[in-house]
Amino acid sequence: MATEGRHDVVVIGGGVAGVSAALECANNQLDTVLLEAGAALGGQLAEIPFDVRNVATGWYADGPALQAGVQRSAEVLGDRVLLRHAVSGATLSERSVDVGGVRFRGGAILIATGSRRQQLAAAADGAFGGDVTYQLETRPDGFAGRAVIVVGGGDSATLDALELAATASSVRLVHRAEALSARADVQAKVRAEPRIVDFPGWEIESLRGAEHLEEAVLVHRSSGERRTVAAGGVVVKISRLPNTEPYAGQLDLDRRGFVIADPELRTSREGVFAAGDVVEGAYWRVAYALGQGILAARSMQQYLERR
Repeated sequence: MATEGRHDVVVIGGGVAGVSAALECANNQLDTVLLEAGAALGGQLAEIPFDVRNVATGWYADGPALQAGVQRSAEVLGDRVLLRHAVSGATLSERSVDVGGVRFRGGAILIATGSRRQQLAAAADGAFGGDVTYQLETRPDGFAGRAVIVVGGGDSATLDALELAATASSVRLVHRAEALSARADVQAKVRAEPRIVDFPGWEIESLRGAEHLEEAVLVHRSSGERRTVAAGGVVVKISRLPNTEPYAGQLDLDRRGFVIADPELRTSREGVFAAGDVVEGAYWRVAYALGQGILAARSMQQYLERR
């Protein structure tokens, strides 16, 4: 395998956290290379259909608008950004990663590979003429007068349930856990909304219908009880999956595969750091990823200076 060369820092992932870290490292005169599997920087920003108002640099009409800003900021990195460079393997003990037959080595490595949408086998995105969706924002008025199932118990799911309750005939909030994990204030609003019925410990077993969705079969995970309920729409808002497959067995991951890192974003493997959504317990916000990128850059610089 050919060796591309050794760099001070190898950043894996061109989302907000990765770009933020690469910019800070480059600004601190560290020889930095950023490897991005996709054709563009920005990571999950392309998936955000609504406006972004909680980033202190400005208001953005949607995720792609913010993504364009990230791409403009990264232009200063020039040829240190390598697109379509997906990591196929890694030897983290040597701080090296393999990309298409080429090995990249770093004094420090940052894993900022983000996460991806988790798909339910029983509820494919776009099924039944779009009656199954993972983004309510794409059809905000499409479920008026219908019985809707929202899958998930976190902030996104409960907020969607509240929005749907304004126009839907009924909303069933179906989640595998025995309790909601949403913010306390949101849970209070859910409990106060008569059109929302909470189904803790339940999940969708199957969906039925012809051109459009007609009903769903729900199963209780503990008892095995099944219920068939009317459903004209399903909105899925469940936890995402981390992009950590190349690193499994080489550093500590939690049971879902997210990277375990300390407050300085150091992983269990010396010289390997992690930032952004790929980190266990991350707060999935753009501003959080920006800050973690900067923190990871500082931690890597301190690590390299100590060496």
